Amino acid sequence: MKKSISNKDFKQILFHSKSLPVRDLLFYYAKGNQSAISFIVSRHKGNAVIRNKFKRRCRALFNLYLTDQLKKYQIIVKPTNVIDERYSWNNLRRSFDDFCSKLET
Repeated sequence: MKKSISNKDFKQILFHSKSLPVRDLLFYYAKGNQSAISFIVSRHKGNAVIRNKFKRRCRALFNLYLTDQLKKYQIIVKPTNVIDERYSWNNLRRSFDDFCSKLET
């Protein structure tokens, strides 16, 4: 099942929704009809292998949290620094934990 955000919704979320910085990530989010995730990761953040690994891990975490906290949220994830060891699985999981806990408040 494809869970990416359409171009029209992407622009709407990016320019007209809330943003939340958590650790080294910036989350743009809005309630929507279905849950979806997209990314803003430029070439300056790392090579293709590293960028794809980052996106793969974020998608896995999104699917993990989808059942509970992220239902019906459309999220755009943007790393604020160069992607390196700061974006390990455990660090990304902590960032998603923090993001989900701040969503509920």
